[in-house]
Amino acid sequence: MPGVSFRVNPNYTRISEIVPGLFICGVTELSAETVAKYNITHVINATTEVPNLKCLGNIQRCKLWLEDTPQTYIYPHLELQSDHIQALLSDGGKVLVHCVAGVSRSASICLAYLTKYKCRSLRDAYHLMVKTRPMVRPNLGFWRQLIAFEQEIKKSCGSVRLVRDEAQEDKLLPDVYFRMALPEEKESALKNVKKTRQMRHALLCHHHGNEASNQFWSLCPRRSKPRPKRICFQ
Repeated sequence: MPGVSFRVNPNYTRISEIVPGLFICGVTELSAETVAKYNITHVINATTEVPNLKCLGNIQRCKLWLEDTPQTYIYPHLELQSDHIQALLSDGGKVLVHCVAGVSRSASICLAYLTKYKCRSLRDAYHLMVKTRPMVRPNLGFWRQLIAFEQEIKKSCGSVRLVRDEAQEDKLLPDVYFRMALPEEKESALKNVKKTRQMRHALLCHHHGNEASNQFWSLCPRRSKPRPKRICFQ
């Protein structure tokens, strides 16, 4: 890439196969070797700054001329490129979508495709994508447009919400970035809910006899330490 250089975290730019036939990467993974290894037939360049590289060989190229800023209007490309990718994959092609880091612009195009053709929602599309590419982070403006895109094509109120970051209250983030609870915390919470329901049921049945009464008291928390012995002085 004479005359053009980029400093990008190599962990971000590596190539990932999101679904069979659809790949995403950053600029440093663009090479004839990569194209040959994965049998790439089409490359979608989602940048303004990276030229279409002739060294990639005799493959079809498409350049979107997108800047990675929240103000960039990406919305028309979301459906257009989703349909384009679907048509190419249906014909047996293999598509590589790239930007500089493979994190924001190219990820937004792939998320739109997954939302329209592979997943029930944008939320599901994000979770599917991060399984193979955890560093997916479209900018806030792209998230706004992806949310609007989902609402339009799915005819729904949307599955992703923008929420305030607790660390920076003036900053909005998509709620898919947050883990509501750790797995073990969820399991513990579910057990507590189940036990509470059992206790409530037993309490309602308390007046029906000793069996229900015994069931209720068996569910009550037990004292971890024995009661102290009472000593009476005469």
